[in-house]
Amino acid sequence: MESFRRPGGRRVLLPAEIELCKTVGITEDEYWYFIELAQAYNGKRPKEYDEIPYVVNMPFVGGIVSAIAGSQIATQLVLGIILTLVSVLLTPKPRAPKTPPSLTTAGQTGPKRFAPQTGFNSVQELARLGEIIPLVFTKQETEVNGDSKIYYGGVRINTRLLWSQMLSLGSGQQLKALFMISLGDLASKPDFAGYAIGDLLLKNYINKKLALYIMTDGGRPQEGPEKYSEGTLEPQVDRNGSQFSDVMSVDWDQDTGAKDTIVSGTRTPNTQTQFGVYSPMPNSMRYRVPYELVLKQKNLKDQNKKDIDTKRRKIKTSFPRYASILKYDGSETNRNSFIAEKNKDIQYTIGDMDTETEFGEDFDPWGVEDVKSAIDASREESDDAIQIGESYLIGSALAVCISKSRPIWTSKHYQDCVFRVDEPGKIDVRGGTAGLKGAHKGYQLLTIQKCAIGTISNSKACDVTEIGLKSRVFKQVTSFPNVNSHPGAVGTNEVNEDTTDGVVKRYNDDDGNISLGGMSKYLTRYSFFRLQAREAGINDPDADWNYIDEVPFGIRGNSPQPQYNFIRIGHYSNPRKEFEFRFIPFPGNLVKEEFMDQLPIRILSASGKLLSYDVKPNEQKFDVFFKGSLENLRSGDASNTEWFLGDLPTAIDGGKVNNLLITTDGFIPRSTRWIEVERRETEAANISKGRLNALIRYNKTTGGSTWTWGNNKNHPYWREYIGNRNRTVNDAFKAGSGITVGDPYKQPYLDRDDGFRYGVGPFIVEQTRRRKPLKPGLYYGMIKYEMKEADVEPVVHTNIATSTNGSGTGLTVNLKIYNKVDSSDYAGANWEINERGSGYKDTDTISIPATSNFPGINNIDIITDFSEFVSGDNAEPWPDGKNLNPFDAITDYYQYDAERSSHQEGPEHEIVYVNEQSSTTKRPSYEFEQAGIANVALRLSSSKEWNSFSQFSVYIKQGIKVERLIDNTTGATNLFPEIVYALLTNEKFGLAGLVGVPSVDKERMTIAAKFCEANGFYWDGVITDKQNIREFIYQNAIFNLLDFTILGGKFSLFPSVPFDPDNFEIFKEQKPTVRALFTDGNTRNLKVSFLTPEERQNFIGTVYFRKEVPNGFPETLSQTLTIDTDDENIIVEKFPIEVFDMSDFCTSEEHAETFLKHALKIREKVDHGIKFETTPQAALGLKPGDYIRFISEATHTSRFENGVISPDGVVQSVGNDSLSNVNIYHWKPGTQEVKETVLNVVNGKATDANLYGSVFTVKQTTESNRLYKTESITYTDEGLIEVSASHAPLLSDGTLATINYIDTDFRSL
Repeated sequence: MESFRRPGGRRVLLPAEIELCKTVGITEDEYWYFIELAQAYNGKRPKEYDEIPYVVNMPFVGGIVSAIAGSQIATQLVLGIILTLVSVLLTPKPRAPKTPPSLTTAGQTGPKRFAPQTGFNSVQELARLGEIIPLVFTKQETEVNGDSKIYYGGVRINTRLLWSQMLSLGSGQQLKALFMISLGDLASKPDFAGYAIGDLLLKNYINKKLALYIMTDGGRPQEGPEKYSEGTLEPQVDRNGSQFSDVMSVDWDQDTGAKDTIVSGTRTPNTQTQFGVYSPMPNSMRYRVPYELVLKQKNLKDQNKKDIDTKRRKIKTSFPRYASILKYDGSETNRNSFIAEKNKDIQYTIGDMDTETEFGEDFDPWGVEDVKSAIDASREESDDAIQIGESYLIGSALAVCISKSRPIWTSKHYQDCVFRVDEPGKIDVRGGTAGLKGAHKGYQLLTIQKCAIGTISNSKACDVTEIGLKSRVFKQVTSFPNVNSHPGAVGTNEVNEDTTDGVVKRYNDDDGNISLGGMSKYLTRYSFFRLQAREAGINDPDADWNYIDEVPFGIRGNSPQPQYNFIRIGHYSNPRKEFEFRFIPFPGNLVKEEFMDQLPIRILSASGKLLSYDVKPNEQKFDVFFKGSLENLRSGDASNTEWFLGDLPTAIDGGKVNNLLITTDGFIPRSTRWIEVERRETEAANISKGRLNALIRYNKTTGGSTWTWGNNKNHPYWREYIGNRNRTVNDAFKAGSGITVGDPYKQPYLDRDDGFRYGVGPFIVEQTRRRKPLKPGLYYGMIKYEMKEADVEPVVHTNIATSTNGSGTGLTVNLKIYNKVDSSDYAGANWEINERGSGYKDTDTISIPATSNFPGINNIDIITDFSEFVSGDNAEPWPDGKNLNPFDAITDYYQYDAERSSHQEGPEHEIVYVNEQSSTTKRPSYEFEQAGIANVALRLSSSKEWNSFSQFSVYIKQGIKVERLIDNTTGATNLFPEIVYALLTNEKFGLAGLVGVPSVDKERMTIAAKFCEANGFYWDGVITDKQNIREFIYQNAIFNLLDFTILGGKFSLFPSVPFDPDNFEIFKEQKPTVRALFTDGNTRNLKVSFLTPEERQNFIGTVYFRKEVPNGFPETLSQTLTIDTDDENIIVEKFPIEVFDMSDFCTSEEHAETFLKHALKIREKVDHGIKFETTPQAALGLKPGDYIRFISEATHTSRFENGVISPDGVVQSVGNDSLSNVNIYHWKPGTQEVKETVLNVVNGKATDANLYGSVFTVKQTTESNRLYKTESITYTDEGLIEVSASHAPLLSDGTLATINYIDTDFRSL
């Protein structure tokens, strides 16, 4: 039996054969080798056995002996086979076929996870000038109820932002802010646990990221006892390394240190905040397929070798993207880097060429389908990015798309897009078919990109505007070969890798294979922009923007994490002005053309040095500060080394030193002295024309000098003549040779009232005789000095040689040594590269020797320069050189699909905050009084948990201190009478100047306060709005069951319900005391005002109050009640609903419920009020709030005896079903007057048909004896007293019906 054979291969081994292989310890291949050798014999006998009979051992069936013999034979046979197999295995074998060598090089993978970096998306708005300062009145009480506690009082208050500053810290931001809590002194310090931002408590934040300071009685926050221990953020330090003691100080550029005289406000703009270029489009640029190391093995057939050559050629080929800036102003002429003028048209064309048609069979058998797909995708992306009406950066010109030839590009049609230039700039044009089919390197031509411009305007006139920037700048490469690991010779146009000794040739000769490892990582990218400014508020929309940067700013990044930087612009002027600032993107390709290896670029970095410069367009000076570096961008800086084929030359042969990673030692001491802040000199030709910037003229004849700053057409301007009386100044001019320019301590100089010193500047010209308008004399420029703190003058040593642990040579540095201010002892030093040397590697370190009193420093890490390998003779990319993608870090457009830059998806930069700051020393109008205002200061570092600073609040348990009426002390209160007393008499926040103590009835106020305390009526709230004091008192007194009265010109509050004079609790069973009796005999002009049916109707009342959680957020609760009734015909649920919101101040459910029940009872029982006149004698001693009795027989109407008469005469009356023969007033709709008559009713119908269709009321002439409560007592023009009173209904026992109720009178809903 033979086992099953695989198609085209060996059969499957039988189980016995497998077991045999295991027993002997051989492989399946070795077993088959044995079988092949055995089959070679094919069962033949050796020749010497030809004469011997052929004996075959046949089966034998017999006894035991035969069986044993048979088994022995079998055993010998098996052993014979085994021995034969072993002998075969032990014989020498022919060598197995050779396996070709294979090599896979190392890959590169950059970090994929990054520490989160965040900033603030929004900041609380600054308080507005004239905004009401809050007043906080509260006093938290605790009531123990079994195992639980009930809290009354306490209030959470939203603070007002007084002062703020945002700081950019590179990986995040930090907010400094000063908040106003309340006018007045807080009675106690709020708990740290009570502070919150939005709805998140501050205690849940990371303590090391915050610092909190409280000033309960005002003042500036200081590091020390005012700081909460829970916040552990380290104190801020200024540029000199000194800690801020005053938390709200600013590291002020003009004084180079922390200053507590700076007013600062921060805001987060929300329009035109993003800026940068994005969605780049190719301009006659190339595409390349991914690089691949393709070997051409020695033993390949000739046709296969040709295919390999074709593939190599395809990898080297620059394929056109078929799109270019085709025309300018209608012309297709090729032009390089010329200025496109405003209002001229630029045409960008996306061609219809087909890649497969253009290249035919040039790359068979590999084809170009992959190339076609990539190029078509890039054309579709470009077409999608171009939209009519949007802005674009074409080169450096700003333009707007005004037309497209078709809605969408297809491979069968051209797409012509026309742009109109809005602001001039450089562009490159590649016209005609040659332009569309061009395949230039990505950095060679200026291209077209979508453009976002960032603009901010000052919200107020200020001295300094600091603009915070958030940037995401990076380049990412995914699934590209790690070409740095390329072994052996690299094939170029000059080098044949197949014939050059090395790894590649060796593997070719051995028919081997080499695969490059993969590369997926983030690389470095630069993004650039320009800064412009102009004065705000100018009506001319075409007013020119002025560049205030001299050279572009740049951001360097190599990860998707945001960077936070700032640019701070000083623009002091007198008077202060508002400015606009604009951020204009700048193309990387133009940086290569105009700045690389030529001019420096300002690179922003929060970890860099604080640098500054000044510019003066149109006589307005701008001092610009930023953190970062001023770098001469070299070719190597703009080229990522990951694109270099093979080992980096700097790693093998070394190179020049580009950067030192340590550049300072010790500290730089500072001193206060005269520092040059501005230098002016007027050219001789302009002196005669009167165009002066500044000028000193010394008259040799008279010995006097005239000093002129500016000219009388521009501000500031002054002129001063110095005669012989000031010989110190003029004698210095007379000496001539003794004048020292630039030394503020040597004459001649002037000290003026503006605080500046003006010294002599460079010599301009000498006029020996009069030539109009130039007078004879010596003419000089002028230098302006300011007394301020600055670095001490260093001792400079140049060209100091360094040593290294490597083989590099020639690196020298310039060294600045600083001594201490009060001695010649060493304080610190800094240094910079002078000569960059050669032969240095990145793994080397260098040392600077001791010089003078500088002790020297060792083991400084270095970064070498890659520039020489991508510039000069090495500038050409592969295949002419070894760099696949030079200048990719700044190039605006990509060449490989594996590349992705941060600007491909959207703008890379965003304006995230604006600090507007002013000095109170220069303009004291910005000062604000802080004493007596409870403040809280916060320093908070941003994080993912808190990136929006919406509203800072604090929980107050003890409000501001006031005079306590109930115990004659000072402290917090939540009793409304004490709050009102403070509002009327306090000098700091009250009306002491208008009302004051003499105009307040303190005794009645005290009674009212004790009444509120006894009955649990508390007012815990904040006054945040402008109030009419009378209205405020009246409206809130009602909720506390108090009457607001003015007696004899004195304000007072008094309980409106009966109370026990001993304990001041409400006394429901007390009968009211009648203070006066009025009748028809001592009154006149009685007027009775009844409430309307709607006003008289019972209602469902809902009252809102708040439940406090100490240091937490309150919960608003409600209680709903109505009057209960036994009348089945009354549907309570249909009563109207009225709402009373006491949640602003009420924290007690009992308080809210007591008020609601009182309101319901008043609605139920009180139906009318009266007004009458009486004599002063009759009203003597009567006060508002007193109860009076009124007895009268005056004719009036009763609201309970009125009705209607239907058109058929049926009488329907409310309150009386047996009307007949009564005097009535009646009125018929459509008539003009009310008439009086007698109503007779028979069988329910009126007997007088003239009354049909009328309404009527019964005329009353009965004695009325009722109790009233006086509301007001005033004089009339005739000298009488007018009394207004409301009905006070009594129960049968003589108590007030509105207060003497029981709980069952109400129904809870």
